[in-house]
Amino acid sequence: MKFSRTVRLLLVFAIVLATIAIAGGAISVAGSLADVWDRLRDGPLPVFVGLIAFVLGVATLAGWLVWRLLFPQGRRDRKTAPPIDETTLALRVEEAREQGLDISAAETELRELARRREAGGLYLCVFGEIGAGKSSLIRALVPDADARAGVTGGTTKGITHYRWQTDGGDEVILADVPGSGLEPGDDEAGLGEAIRAHVVVYVSEADLTRRQFDDLAALAALEKPMILVLNKTDRYSDQEANMILSRFEERLREVGADRDALVVSASAIGEGESATAQLRQALQRLIDSSPEALDVLRDRAVFHVVDERLGLAERQRRAARAGDIVRGYTRKAIIGALAAVSPGTDVLIQGYLGTAMVRELCQLYEVPARDVEISRLLDLSQSYVGRTLPILLAVAGNALKAFPGVGTIAGGVTHAVAYGLIFDALGRGLSMSLAEGGELRPAAAAQLFRESLGEDLKERTFRIAQMALEGERGDKGDRAS
Repeated sequence: MKFSRTVRLLLVFAIVLATIAIAGGAISVAGSLADVWDRLRDGPLPVFVGLIAFVLGVATLAGWLVWRLLFPQGRRDRKTAPPIDETTLALRVEEAREQGLDISAAETELRELARRREAGGLYLCVFGEIGAGKSSLIRALVPDADARAGVTGGTTKGITHYRWQTDGGDEVILADVPGSGLEPGDDEAGLGEAIRAHVVVYVSEADLTRRQFDDLAALAALEKPMILVLNKTDRYSDQEANMILSRFEERLREVGADRDALVVSASAIGEGESATAQLRQALQRLIDSSPEALDVLRDRAVFHVVDERLGLAERQRRAARAGDIVRGYTRKAIIGALAAVSPGTDVLIQGYLGTAMVRELCQLYEVPARDVEISRLLDLSQSYVGRTLPILLAVAGNALKAFPGVGTIAGGVTHAVAYGLIFDALGRGLSMSLAEGGELRPAAAAQLFRESLGEDLKERTFRIAQMALEGERGDKGDRAS
């Protein structure tokens, strides 16, 4: 930007004045400070020491406030859950067995870990997306390996292990796994083998896809030592390859694995051992760094997976039991509505039934249930149903007309179906809230209830209508007898 001569002169004059003002202010402050210092030094010692301590305290507080403003997250260490040890996991397995859970997958995983411990050796898993050249890379590392690398992607259909001795004389078991991106079962098998390995060699032929990024994030969450390999570098110039490798390092930082992972390049086609030199050196560095630490990290990853599987089995058991509880109370609500002389508009027909269902579901999920929270949940649900009950009655009436031979349905049966829908939705919404939050949160549970009330309405209405008609026929039979 160009200024006129007049403007430039004005700017020079302003700068000179500002400089003089700043210099004068600094001299004045220095004189004042010197004067104050002399007075304090000549004055009583307690006053001098007290003032110095006060100034230091204010300066420290100001520095702390500035630090918090500039770095709001601070440098606080993350509080992570302690790693699962073998003793704790054994107790969990025993408890799961006593509860009747399916622990076959967990036991299989622990048996495989015990077998590998006894056999010894260092397990490396060559993992990556379909067509990344994993099998070709293995052939370059282990020339006598019988790993087929076909023209069509996805040649590897199972997990194959190859024994290999590194340049440092270490015994290594190399695992070739199916490429991710094939079938869901292949993805699970490949990731499972990667978790069981000491080190994962993750192979990519270009910048990472979203799926590959997710793979790395899952492995990083388990603190899995990794080597991220850019394969087929013969396709790229040196500049292009370096750009991709830089992107790899950025991706590793994003998933928090930059401290536990190495980035190298390789080209397993037509360049001999020199093409895999970086990979060989990186593997040897990892092996030499601390074999004991690799064992600990491998075991910890397996324990974490086993713990997750036990947790999944427990969640599935609770979900199945919750479904039984909800169906039982839905049936009770239907029977209560059919037995009522004059069906009312109470969301739960009988407060006792609603309270009992909430308590039983909370007990299943081991969540404390206070009376005030239960009342709050029922009040929130009832306020919503008061606005939607006419719609539910209309839906129930139309659904009942679809049953052959029913014809015009009595109002009591229609109300029974509507109340059945309400109980079914309330139970499902509360179960989801307890499973996700681990506590009874009336507002969240009521929101899930409202959402559940409209989900699969047609299918749910017909199912509950069948229950209502069965209850009606049973009630007529009881009266006839």
